[in-house]
Amino acid sequence: MEFKVAKLDRTATIVSIATTAFLIVLSIFFIVKVPFGWLFAVLMMFIPLICYLLSPKKIVFKDSILILEKVIGKQISISINDIEAYVRVPDFTKLKAARIFGNGGLFGFYGLFSTAEYGEINCQLTKLKDIIIIKTKKMNFALSPQNSDEFEQYLKTSVSGISGEIKVLEPFPEDRKKRANPAILVVPIALFILVVIMILLNYTQLPERIAVHFDIHDTPDRWGPKSSYLLSGLIPSTIMFLLTIGIFFFVRRTTNKPAIPNFLVLIMSFILLFIAYTSLATFWINKYNKQLIPMHYGIIIFAVLMIGLLLVYYRRIVKR
Repeated sequence: MEFKVAKLDRTATIVSIATTAFLIVLSIFFIVKVPFGWLFAVLMMFIPLICYLLSPKKIVFKDSILILEKVIGKQISISINDIEAYVRVPDFTKLKAARIFGNGGLFGFYGLFSTAEYGEINCQLTKLKDIIIIKTKKMNFALSPQNSDEFEQYLKTSVSGISGEIKVLEPFPEDRKKRANPAILVVPIALFILVVIMILLNYTQLPERIAVHFDIHDTPDRWGPKSSYLLSGLIPSTIMFLLTIGIFFFVRRTTNKPAIPNFLVLIMSFILLFIAYTSLATFWINKYNKQLIPMHYGIIIFAVLMIGLLLVYYRRIVKR
C-alpha cells in the first residue's frame, strides 16, 4: 500500500522559492565579480538540489515494514512490530520544537527535531499541519501523508493485525521533563566580559587613525578612526553573546536533554572567542605592525576546530 506525501505547504513553498532565487542571484554575482567564482556558484546551487533530492517522496507499507521513501537516497525502514504508539498533531508549530540537525523548509522539513512534548523526532514532513507522529522502540517519526485519514486508519489496522492494538502517544508529563541548568551560561558571560575588557584596554593604546581592513597578505588597504575598532569589536561580540543566551533559553524549553542546549552554548562561545581573536589581531597589527598569526592561518584553524566541534555534536547528540 502506497501513500503520497502532502504537497509543500505555504511556508515550505516560500522558503524554497526565496532561498533558490537568492542562491541563483548570489551565484551570478560570484561568476561575474569573483575569480573562479563559478566554483562557488556550483557549490551554492548544490544546496537546493541536495535538499530536494533528500526530501520525502512517498510512504509505503510493504510486508511488515513501513518505508519512508525520499526522492533519492537512503530509505527509512520501520518495522511495524516496533511501532508502539502514534498521535495526530493538528499543527506542528504549536509544539515547543527546535531543530537539532535538520532542514527547516527548503523542499521540506526533515531531519532531527526536539520537542518538549514528545522528545526527539525524526521529521519527514512536507507540511506542518495535520501530521502524524509515530513512536517506535528506537525513535519517533513525524510523517505528512496527503490523506491523513486514510493513512491513520491503515496504520491502526496494520499494527493491530501484527502486534496488537496501537496506543495513543501521550505528551511527556511535566514531572518527567528535564531542563538544562543555566549555570552553563557562566562560560559565555565570563568570556564576553573578558572580551569587552580586552577591547577597551586595546582601544586606549591605539593611534587616532588605524588600519581597519587587510588584503589576503595581511597588508592594510583601508583606514579609519580608532572608534571603528570599538564598533567592529563590541557590536559583533554583543550580538553573539545575546544570541547565545537567547538560543540557550529557547532550546532549553524544547528539549528534555540538557546536553543539547549546553553543547550549543559551547559552540556559540567558540564563535565569540574567534571574534575576540580578530579584534586582538587588528589591535596587534596596528600597534606592532605585524600579525600574531597570518589571518588566513587563523581562519583555517578556526574552521578546523569548528568542524571538529560539529562532528562531536553530531556523534554525541544527533547520532545517538
